[in-house]
Amino acid sequence: MRWFWFLCLTLAAVSDKRTRSVSCRLLIVCGLCGFFYGWSTGITGHLVGVLAGAGILTLGRITRGAMGSGDGWFILASAGYLTAEETWILLLGSFGISWLLAMVMILARAGGGGDIRNDTIPFLTCMWPVGLWIVI
Repeated sequence: MRWFWFLCLTLAAVSDKRTRSVSCRLLIVCGLCGFFYGWSTGITGHLVGVLAGAGILTLGRITRGAMGSGDGWFILASAGYLTAEETWILLLGSFGISWLLAMVMILARAGGGGDIRNDTIPFLTCMWPVGLWIVI
C-alpha cells in the first residue's frame, strides 16, 4: 500500500509541477484507499496525519492560497498510509526542501534583477524526495 501511496504522490507531484493543481479524482482514490488501509491498521495511529492535513488546509485559508489546498488534501489523504512520525518527517522535510528552493530562486533573481513576486514553488514536488525516502 505504501508504494501505491508513493505512486499517488508521484502523479500529484507531476500534476502540481505542470499545472499547479491536483486532480480531485486522484485525491479521492488516494484518500479512500488510505482510509481503508488506516482503518485496518488502527486508525488512532493515523490521526496526527489528519490533524496535519487540516492544519495545512487552514494555513492555506489564512494565507489566501499561498499554501495550495491540494497540498493539504494530499496530506489528509496520506494520513491512512503514514505513521505520526512519518507524517512529521514528510512535512518538515518538504518544508525544508521548499525553503531551500525559495532561497535559490531569490538569490538567482537578485543577481539578475528579476521580479520574484509571481514565482511559486510546487509543494508536492518538494514532497516527492521525502516520500521516496520514507517508502525506501
